[in-house]
Amino acid sequence: MKKRFFLLLVFTFGFMYCINAGIVTVRILTTTIVNTFIFSPLSGSYNVYGDGVLLADCDPSGIFQMNVEGDSILLKTFEKNMGKFTNIKIFAKEPASAFKIKSLVPNGNVRAYDDNIEIFLSADKKQFLLINKVDLEDYIAGVVQSEAGKNTGFEYYKLQAILCRTYLLAHLGRHIMEGYEVCDDVHCQAYLSRSNEEIIVKSVVDTKGLVVVDNDLNLITAAFHSNCGGETCNSQDVWAMPTSYLKSVKDTFCLHKSQAHWQRVISVEDWKSYLQLKYKNSNFDTNKTDEGTSFSQANGRAIYYTDKNSKIPLKTIRADFKLKSTYFSIRQEGNSIVFDGKGYGHGVGLCQEGAMNMCGLKYTYKDVLHYYYKDVNLVDLSALNYFRQE
Repeated sequence: MKKRFFLLLVFTFGFMYCINAGIVTVRILTTTIVNTFIFSPLSGSYNVYGDGVLLADCDPSGIFQMNVEGDSILLKTFEKNMGKFTNIKIFAKEPASAFKIKSLVPNGNVRAYDDNIEIFLSADKKQFLLINKVDLEDYIAGVVQSEAGKNTGFEYYKLQAILCRTYLLAHLGRHIMEGYEVCDDVHCQAYLSRSNEEIIVKSVVDTKGLVVVDNDLNLITAAFHSNCGGETCNSQDVWAMPTSYLKSVKDTFCLHKSQAHWQRVISVEDWKSYLQLKYKNSNFDTNKTDEGTSFSQANGRAIYYTDKNSKIPLKTIRADFKLKSTYFSIRQEGNSIVFDGKGYGHGVGLCQEGAMNMCGLKYTYKDVLHYYYKDVNLVDLSALNYFRQE
């Protein structure tokens, strides 16, 4: 009980700190085991600290390399080794500063980020933990660009900014015990770099502080996916988590977009072997040539693949075969099983391609928000804090 109370206290403090101070800590390059990388300012100048001691300052012409060496971080420039440290913190000296990093081991692309970076070693001392301490709205701009891409349209970017901000603040506690608040992978939200698109930055500024709440003033789970294939899913059908706002919606706006349709072909033998494994305790008969070779979702989304009172969750089939979605029908063609699929993603919440099309048709971001999320309210964080205090 004490531990749960402590975690709740830490999360609540972190949430309020993030809102009030406007800073979020993000682990970057989460999925890469980085052993060596280089840092250089992109704009502005930086102070470099090793174990709390000021070591140097640098402008955009400066470059630092960091290596994992034993249980320490070796810091060096082109001219000299600057020593070994347990942590290195590089802080911007002016507002609106940015930096770039490049992983050398393994070799990676150059990435650019706003504000500050802190460098630690992992618990096993075998890789870097790179933590971007970034202004919340700068982070949101980077997420919007990573999740929505370029050339999408101002109205849609405003909607995506609101959803990404809501999602962030609703999930700040995910990595709190690991020393940071969110990661840069899809486990939290994709955050591949700072935004370099003026239209995206403006969309974030114009919606600053806006979040989505349910009728109880709780931040919603602002789920979104690429394409629903014509119908979104109820949250409980995918995550066993019923909500008042993540309800199935018929969606014609995404039907002619790039991710609306897909197909996958496997052998009948592989499919029947799979069914036999999944149906091992049922009366399923793999020896019958037509058994298990037909399944349709022509009249709407289903939750299970069923045959003779046995059933497999469609999300299980999707995961096992790495399919784009659970919205598929099955038919046999000769010795092959054909999956005729619709959509891309889990299908819950906002359909991105449908929403982009709606915005292109001059629907406002508020219209689109209420189309995909039911019984929700758009509020400013300051107003939300006021109502919660009441």
